Amino acid sequence: MKISSFFWNVRGLGNHKTVEMLISLLKLHKTLLVFLAKHMVSYTNAFEVLFKSVNMHLVATCPIVNKVAKLWCLSVPNLVRNFLVNE
Repeated sequence: MKISSFFWNVRGLGNHKTVEMLISLLKLHKTLLVFLAKHMVSYTNAFEVLFKSVNMHLVATCPIVNKVAKLWCLSVPNLVRNFLVNE
């Protein structure tokens, strides 16, 4: 089944098991657009590699507090052209 988008108020994205669950959900449902909220971790090269493994990339973040974005928007390539972010 293909799910076009989902929003997850994920806690513990710094936890390996949570990341594994996220990646397996993205692979299983072939999701096109993902919003991750309140994860409390910084976007790093490790996340970039993980998301590229499921053909997704970071489109936008909002807002940034203490160098940690509270919301990430990820999408498959060429899905999102313009994205307006406002607190």
